[in-house]
Amino acid sequence: MSRCPDRGLRALLLLPLLLASVLLFGQSRKELEKRRDALDKQIRTTTALIEQARKEQRVTQEQLALLESQIAARAQLIRAMDNEVRAADERIQQDEDAIAALRSDLQALKQGYARMIAAAYRNRSAYDRLSYLFASSGFQQAFRRSRYISQLAAQRRRQAALIMETQASMDARVAALKEQRQAKAMLLSEQVQEKRKLDTDRAGQQGALASLRKEEGRLRETQRKQEKQRRDLEAAIRKAIEEAVKPKGGAGASGGKPAKLDITLTPEARELNNEFEKNKGKLPWPVEKGVITSRYGKQNHPVLKGIVIDNNGIDITTEKGASMRAVFRGEVSSVIVLPGAGKAVIVSHGAYRTVYSNLSSVSVAKGQKVDTKQAIGSVITDDHGSVAHIEVWKITADGLVNVDPALWLYRE
Repeated sequence: MSRCPDRGLRALLLLPLLLASVLLFGQSRKELEKRRDALDKQIRTTTALIEQARKEQRVTQEQLALLESQIAARAQLIRAMDNEVRAADERIQQDEDAIAALRSDLQALKQGYARMIAAAYRNRSAYDRLSYLFASSGFQQAFRRSRYISQLAAQRRRQAALIMETQASMDARVAALKEQRQAKAMLLSEQVQEKRKLDTDRAGQQGALASLRKEEGRLRETQRKQEKQRRDLEAAIRKAIEEAVKPKGGAGASGGKPAKLDITLTPEARELNNEFEKNKGKLPWPVEKGVITSRYGKQNHPVLKGIVIDNNGIDITTEKGASMRAVFRGEVSSVIVLPGAGKAVIVSHGAYRTVYSNLSSVSVAKGQKVDTKQAIGSVITDDHGSVAHIEVWKITADGLVNVDPALWLYRE
């Protein structure tokens, strides 16, 4: 009989451990599902943009970039599903181990309880409560015998309660195991479908690449035009920012060196600057829906061999008629008109500047205060689709430095 309480104690200790493991796995599962939902959302956005391009019967460099983004996102989704399947396998194994332990404890508890009942039944005449108490030699012995009888009854009640609790816990684990297996089967089915879609995406990518390679002359002319627009935009940005922060009473330094820039900030601008830095990685996107189709820095041209694109910002392919939004509160420091390339808006955030270009129209003016997510213009829609361009610049004592905007935007 001495082993039964030990089993019961182990069952009681096991319950909070089981609960903790359920909560832990629940958190891991939520994180995995959150990642999968984010990828699903990105894929839906990309698919809609690809379909928009297909309806217009055009194959462009942006469409190829969208397909490549689609492939990358779907491959990530499949890997995320793999992680979920492995996590499901671990949860199933945990449930199976817990059920086995609970089943063993339940059997031991039932056996111990049966022995208690059998012993009580066999000794019911010899240990009749009244005769057992009246046979006592004195009050103290009668008191001890009465307490002993009460303890036996309480032990039987505790044993019965443990049996019920263990049975309930085991039933809950069995139900959870069934749900886990059903969820895993559904996930595996979805994964098979995503793999098929990935094959379709890759076929579409190869088709688009083959079509674009037939138009190498047009692509090279487009590339030259875009390269000139990038240089013109950079020159205009530098000129606008440097003119606004040149030290008063001084032009450039001698020897052809650029002028030192005044990085003195007012208390208000310093606070804005600090808030902007604190929100790195949390800023909203400059468009409501979109996919990054050209990243920051140097990268090989997706079609033309030997051509390297040097991007000072990022390009986001978005919907027709999309609004460009400020990613953080600040003040419009410049509105630039770029011949043949639309308009650009520069917004000041202390020592930082965010630049929004490839705009067909602008809805703000120089000196105007803007709030986060406030519309500042409309993205141009042309033969290449609707592509928003954003850059982030920082003013230092040694000059202007541009940084990767993707590092500042919110990542799901």
